[in-house]
Amino acid sequence: MVWIIIVLILLAIIMMYFAIPDGRLWKQYLTDVKSSLTDTNKQRSVQSTFTEDSVAKLPALLRQHIINGGYMEETFMDNMLIYFHNTKFRMSVGKKPIKIKFMQVNFVKRPDRHAFLTGRIAGVPLQAKDSVLDGIGSMTGVIAKQFQLFLSTGEEMNQGQLITALADAVYLPSLFLQEYMSWTDVDDDTVEGKISWMGITAKGRFTFDNNGNIVRFDTNDRYMDENGKGSSLVPWYVTYSDYKEQNGYYQPGRVSVSWMLPDGDDTYFVSDHIEVQYSINEVNL
Repeated sequence: MVWIIIVLILLAIIMMYFAIPDGRLWKQYLTDVKSSLTDTNKQRSVQSTFTEDSVAKLPALLRQHIINGGYMEETFMDNMLIYFHNTKFRMSVGKKPIKIKFMQVNFVKRPDRHAFLTGRIAGVPLQAKDSVLDGIGSMTGVIAKQFQLFLSTGEEMNQGQLITALADAVYLPSLFLQEYMSWTDVDDDTVEGKISWMGITAKGRFTFDNNGNIVRFDTNDRYMDENGKGSSLVPWYVTYSDYKEQNGYYQPGRVSVSWMLPDGDDTYFVSDHIEVQYSINEVNL
């Protein structure tokens, strides 16, 4: 009887620990976000706005996306905090998707990006931090808030995180205007963007619908991890749909992310409830 009570108490303590929203990876995430906030705040200059003159050098398709979104005459955003609600995520090809909570903070003056994922596998908390800080990319996963599942770093990760920051710019159009970006018209409904930062360069193509809204992003410059056996460049794309008005802007309400594999596309991230906040000054997450 005594042992049963002890086991129940230990289980209760473990469950309480799992329920507490913290852990070393979360603390590191907050530290990284604060670092980007501090450094980019130092770079702030006179605030510009989206006007015909300020967007004049962009391809016509990008200009129309900005107009459609309701950004004209609005102040350039310095960063964004974005929550992806009602999200399903697959850890690797063939795995069953799990429900997760996913959030990220993106920056403009330098293309820092900090994403954080929380979920559960067999009831045990899963956390992952996916970020690029001043050109250095990394992806870290822990289980039970203590035990590291994976850690990916290196030039391939730097490039992958950089191209992901470009894909996120659908919600962060002031990034389109930065000096580290360059643009090329591909055809009547496609433009290619090249993002260059800290010696890393990557390219991606935005596809637009007949109304001038971005509906897809494709790149061949993102590496896919091959279950710990290295990584290789695999075509990667994001789709944006269900445009709707939110917080005064017209933005995609649904996002899905996929790899193009020989046996068929692997869609590993889907979210259909997206919340965006611009130009945050402190971390109250």
